[in-house]
Amino acid sequence: MRFDVITIFPKMFASPFEQGLVAQAIKEGRISLNTWDPRESAKDVHKSVDDKPYGGGDGMVMLAEILKLTLDKINSETKNFSKKKVVYLSPQGQLLNQKKAIELAQDNEQIVLICGRYGGIDERFIQKYVDEEISVGDYVVTGGELPAMILIDAVSRFVPQTLGNELSPIMESFQDGLLEEPLYAKPRNFEGLEVPEVLVSGHHEKIKKFKDIQRIKRTFEKRPDLASKASFDKNNLKEAFKELDLRKNVALGLVHYPVYNKAGQVVATNVTNLDIHDIARACRTFGIDNYYVITPMEEQLAFVGRVLEHWQTGKGEQYNPVRKDALINTKAATSIEAAIENWGVKNTQLVATSAREVAGPKPINFESMRQLAIKEPIFLLFGTGYGLENAVVRRCDYILEPIRGRSPDGFRHLSVRSAVSIVLDRLFGGCY
Repeated sequence: MRFDVITIFPKMFASPFEQGLVAQAIKEGRISLNTWDPRESAKDVHKSVDDKPYGGGDGMVMLAEILKLTLDKINSETKNFSKKKVVYLSPQGQLLNQKKAIELAQDNEQIVLICGRYGGIDERFIQKYVDEEISVGDYVVTGGELPAMILIDAVSRFVPQTLGNELSPIMESFQDGLLEEPLYAKPRNFEGLEVPEVLVSGHHEKIKKFKDIQRIKRTFEKRPDLASKASFDKNNLKEAFKELDLRKNVALGLVHYPVYNKAGQVVATNVTNLDIHDIARACRTFGIDNYYVITPMEEQLAFVGRVLEHWQTGKGEQYNPVRKDALINTKAATSIEAAIENWGVKNTQLVATSAREVAGPKPINFESMRQLAIKEPIFLLFGTGYGLENAVVRRCDYILEPIRGRSPDGFRHLSVRSAVSIVLDRLFGGCY
């Protein structure tokens, strides 16, 4: 594998690759690393490689002509390389991950890396000569050099014989979408913490199963966002869920009072069959074991009771056992407080949902909510009608970010049943 780096700071690449596995691979000829300073292609006395942007704006722009001349020098030296790719390190690019690193290593003999500086590089050079833009994360650094080093290191690991153990890149984090299992070495007891007994049992099959389950657990605990794309053994997934007790600390309440009507008045809305059935099915699908239909109205509570009785112990139980299963965790409550008391979980974090902006509770996005739901008991509140009363929202600990569609005119009027399904999918989708 050959790496050619276009950078105005070529000396930056000396130190990071003087030691370690990549340095050894360079020494043994499996990898070559070459730097090219575009200043050497500059035509003026000042060796300028940038200029002010047309239309104004912050920063300077690296010149397309100078970059093209530098790229020509590289191409003239590497005519024999047929499988090559020109990559621009850019925060606008595709995120570098394990899959992308493998792809770059397997599909190319040569990778040319463009390290931008200042405000960026001329768009026309990107359009004509860059094959792919790659980002190392959703943040900005002072130039493309450090991202280029990360890419070189990540890709080099998949060049044959770079790693001492050829199984290493297969068994580590991200290879199958899962994080790596916890690792242990001597001593057996460190400050009161023991190595898990199974790891010293010598039973290879049990050790493998233990490690697989730990990888699943660790992924859900630390990076639940990866779970939807990971591959699982179904039996190990069930075992991991038993240990994690996943979703047992999440409850959901559908509030029918106090909510707003179209005129902005605080009212109590009627409970509908769809409220009960559709949300119960969504909760059952995503593993939410406690769904509360919340209303203080006696006739509405009686209606909920009749519906649940029909499907759980009446004729509906025999007619449609699946519906009974869906409604098994559905209950009625006279208030939010009564629902939380019935749930019986202490230190519950109340999380409101609303399409409106309401001052008071701490805003929380879906990613942070996933992390919080693993660590703390969560009670999610959804409002019927035109949404939860502001006073209810203000006494919550958090308010979940609203669902934003893509309608060009800003239309955003989902039914509460649709909203519940979308929220649960964004929080817990891909986990089963």
